[in-house]
Amino acid sequence: MPGAFSGNDFTPQKQQGTVITVIVSVMFVLLAGRLYYFQVIDGDQYRQDSERNSVRKVTLEAPRGLLFDRHGALLVENRASYTISAIPFEIADSTISRLGDILHLDPRGLRTRIRKQTPNPFEPITLQRDASFETVSIIVEHQLDLPGVTVQIEPTRHYPLGSVASHLLGYVAELSEKDLARLRDQGYQSKDVVGKTGVEKVYEQPLRGKNGITYVEVNAHGQEIGLLRGVSATPPVPGQNVYLTIDVRVQLAAEAAMGDSISGALVALDPRNGEILALVSKPNFDPNLFPTGIPRAAWHQINTDPRTPLLNRAIDGVYPPASTFKIVSATAALEEHLVSNASRFVPCEGGWLFGGRYFKCWTPEGHGALSLSSALTHSCDVYFYQLGYRLGLERWGDYARAYGMGVPTGIDLAGERGGLIPDLQYYRKDGKNGWSRGKMLNLAIGQGETLVTPIQMAVMIAAVANHGTVYVPHVMRSVETPQRQPVVQMEPRVKAALHFEEGTLATLQEALINVVNAGTAGRARIAGIQVAGKTGTAENPHGDDHSWFIGYAPADHPAIAVALVVENAPHGAAVPIVRRVIEECLLGPRPNTVVMGNGVR
Repeated sequence: MPGAFSGNDFTPQKQQGTVITVIVSVMFVLLAGRLYYFQVIDGDQYRQDSERNSVRKVTLEAPRGLLFDRHGALLVENRASYTISAIPFEIADSTISRLGDILHLDPRGLRTRIRKQTPNPFEPITLQRDASFETVSIIVEHQLDLPGVTVQIEPTRHYPLGSVASHLLGYVAELSEKDLARLRDQGYQSKDVVGKTGVEKVYEQPLRGKNGITYVEVNAHGQEIGLLRGVSATPPVPGQNVYLTIDVRVQLAAEAAMGDSISGALVALDPRNGEILALVSKPNFDPNLFPTGIPRAAWHQINTDPRTPLLNRAIDGVYPPASTFKIVSATAALEEHLVSNASRFVPCEGGWLFGGRYFKCWTPEGHGALSLSSALTHSCDVYFYQLGYRLGLERWGDYARAYGMGVPTGIDLAGERGGLIPDLQYYRKDGKNGWSRGKMLNLAIGQGETLVTPIQMAVMIAAVANHGTVYVPHVMRSVETPQRQPVVQMEPRVKAALHFEEGTLATLQEALINVVNAGTAGRARIAGIQVAGKTGTAENPHGDDHSWFIGYAPADHPAIAVALVVENAPHGAAVPIVRRVIEECLLGPRPNTVVMGNGVR
């Protein structure tokens, strides 16, 4: 029948064509849907990625603020250097291998560093700071073959005095992953450096500055074409400058007098306001090793050095104070009216028998019968054994803590320790021995469990010098903009006012003058300047004794107070070093000065 359906009309060829038509139609529908998704639903994201592929956002690192001493001498600056970075999104694995050869880095480690998870694959990863001119020349010459690799001139921290004042100034280094997790919300990026120790750490915020931004056009291969026209760059804002209280002349004199063979710490401050004039910890280190990434060998050497050069002994080193602490014991006894200056005990014949044990004096010949002032002058242990026994732990501890012992002083440097002034609770926790009255004998002469830091001893002797004011020591004097506009001015802070009786201070001050003029610190005498001070030799269970000297000058109108401990050194070793520091502060440079060993002659 014409027009009727015939099964012969639906041939295999026609069936195959229909299937192909259906498949093609479905593919077009899927493609159209995908294009709609890319262009409409997720269009903004891909548009941004496209723009990133053609416009590179470049961070302009802000120069850190400079550091100056109290007279405006430059202590820390910035210098220009080359930084080589890679943009993870743009760099290919083949490029990484070639770059590893140029930078003399393991390509596998380099690849891991670049490919690790990062919140922003368009953010440059710093590969090498302070690159040599030769390395930069090779990269620039082969720039077309190294897409995704950038070279920038950036400011790098520089410490022109090398290791001088390294513990006080501190150092900067690239952010660790832990640092970045903590600081990312404050605008830090993985390539940024941050203050790690010292002033660099404590005053990170004013020193940091604010990074700028510029935009660069790049081609499809990640090669820079030029600055993006029509878009203004945001220039970086330099950090603020910090002026410190230290006097670089005094600092240099202290460093030279201590030499490089000594382990120990010195703190010099102004007893009238708590300003730090010099702070030295030996051994020290070169902070220039850190800003561009310390070599592994150098880091290993520093970390394995048994002298622990990174330890800031001035604020983080704890020592028995030895006979310097007789000042505290004498203060407590006078203020509690247990003795007067005329009080005499059992004469010193080289030791004192107590509880079946013979407690020796430092000199076997003994000192005879002494007044309190004479006992301080000649540092008689036997006198202070007897005084300490009468005084008792609680009253002795109260006056030690009044001077600021047992807790951090509050200095504006990180990592300060508080030391130890033991009390009854401390001894009750000590399951080995506990408390007995005989322990007071050693505590009264600065031995036993007592531990102090050099900064605490400087604050204590300054309080004796200034008639009883315990200042919070500080190293920052002011913060200013690069244009010298004041931002912050540090004012003296009083931690405690010790309302001692005039007779107490007069006895202490007279005795400390006699220590220098007629006692154990004769080598501290300076022509034309009256120096007051106290020596100490601390027993060290781990080796040779430590030598202490704390003092101030001029005795009638003190302008400098100094505390010094020299580890594993003979009695009196600290005295000539302190004398040199006082001379530099009050008299200025001397002609024909010769540095010899641990002192200046």
